[in-house]
Amino acid sequence: MNYLRLINKENPLGKNYEAKNLVKVKIKTGGNKIIYLEKKTYKQVKKLLKEMNKHFDTEIVIDSGYRSYNYQLNLMRDLIKEKGTKAFKSLAYPGTSEHQSGLAVDIGFYKDDNYVPKFKVDDFLDEFEWLRKNAYKYGFIVRYEKDKESITGYIYEPWHIRYVGRLAQFLYENNLCLEEYYDFFE
Repeated sequence: MNYLRLINKENPLGKNYEAKNLVKVKIKTGGNKIIYLEKKTYKQVKKLLKEMNKHFDTEIVIDSGYRSYNYQLNLMRDLIKEKGTKAFKSLAYPGTSEHQSGLAVDIGFYKDDNYVPKFKVDDFLDEFEWLRKNAYKYGFIVRYEKDKESITGYIYEPWHIRYVGRLAQFLYENNLCLEEYYDFFE
């Protein structure tokens, strides 16, 4: 498994890419969804969420993980119907989504034991700040940072984390996104 693979609009996985080592998530998920993740990603996100949940009254859970090419295609079609061309700033084209690799996790929330299916970032600023400052300890990066939108090509998504292993600490300490790492070092 290449945990450092750059996946974006210019570096697609492609239609026939098959994620490896997927396991079913056996902890609470957003809306009790059935979610799969790459095995090591799942192991590490469980540790991250266990620690994160010690700090907040809201319950933080896995809201999204692996998505097949066809699932992403249907998601994009639905979002285009809803938002028109604005959809392209917030959702990856099929074949270009990190979710297809099984290495990406979207976090979600339960507030007062109720699942929050659509949330405002401003309602969870403390949680997102904790995630930004601590995700690297578990091998994750916040993939789409606010100040990196012109580089990643995506809007700020503080809920979307990506497993990159040991590289996460270097990226965090040097304020680099994955694209910048590839531009400088690959």
